[in-house]
Amino acid sequence: MIPLRRIIRWILFLSLTLLLVWSGGILFLSQRYVQRLLHPPCLDQITTQPDRFLNQSIPLPSGNSLRAWWHPPQNGLAVLLIGGHGSSRDNLMWEADVFARHGFGALLIDSRVCRGMPATLGVRESEDAQAALDWLQNQPGVKQIAVFGFSAGGVAGLRLAVRNPQVAAVITAGNYPSLQEEVLETPAAEPFSLRWQIQQGVALLLELYLGMPLSRVRPVEDLEKITPRPVLLIFGEKEARETRALDQYHAAGEPKMLWIVPGADHGEYREADPQAYEETLIRFLNQSLPVQP
Repeated sequence: MIPLRRIIRWILFLSLTLLLVWSGGILFLSQRYVQRLLHPPCLDQITTQPDRFLNQSIPLPSGNSLRAWWHPPQNGLAVLLIGGHGSSRDNLMWEADVFARHGFGALLIDSRVCRGMPATLGVRESEDAQAALDWLQNQPGVKQIAVFGFSAGGVAGLRLAVRNPQVAAVITAGNYPSLQEEVLETPAAEPFSLRWQIQQGVALLLELYLGMPLSRVRPVEDLEKITPRPVLLIFGEKEARETRALDQYHAAGEPKMLWIVPGADHGEYREADPQAYEETLIRFLNQSLPVQP
């Protein structure tokens, strides 16, 4: 007869082995997801130089350079456009062309993935945006600067504005309210389910990579910090609940505007209503910032 103590030891050993194997599997799946998340393809779209825009290279503190498209302003106000996850300088060309046609300057920049660097969901992208802002301030005819950011670019734009009071206004479209919520609650999962466990693993690995708790990246709080500078928030109707559009709007100080685009999902604002999208962007800038010919 096998002693009870030995049976208990074997049960504990098998339980621990199964736990380690299961935990290893969760971390493996989490790591695969994080690698795909941090290394998206660079979304180049334009093969020829667009009308009205100049090919520009902006120096970075690292010694590398940042590709950009640049259109000088006619009215003293330039807009720095920061694209979303994996975006290149091409991805917000429609919005930049709108600004250019109305006399505003427009500077579009690559995301860091376009030069082989991992994405960081708007965290370190704000460092590249800082270099672009510094360059923009030294351009002839630029008297005021606004920032337009989409998705993770909106997060980067808000972080940039918090550090730089010379950013006169911010437009952000489709940004998440909190990185912790984005990772752990989008979509929400039942506690201890497989999805929930992978989300915990992803959060742990991202914190190790970023070198900070995810809870420190909270655009919803950055909105309050940039008061009293004007803010325009844009969200698609289908993403408004997930991105806590109303909570972000209430967190922002005056003056502020919120446009929830009927029928639109993330990034579908132009497709849903291009005329209203253009009018909203230009009306916000014209009302918020006096142009200086």
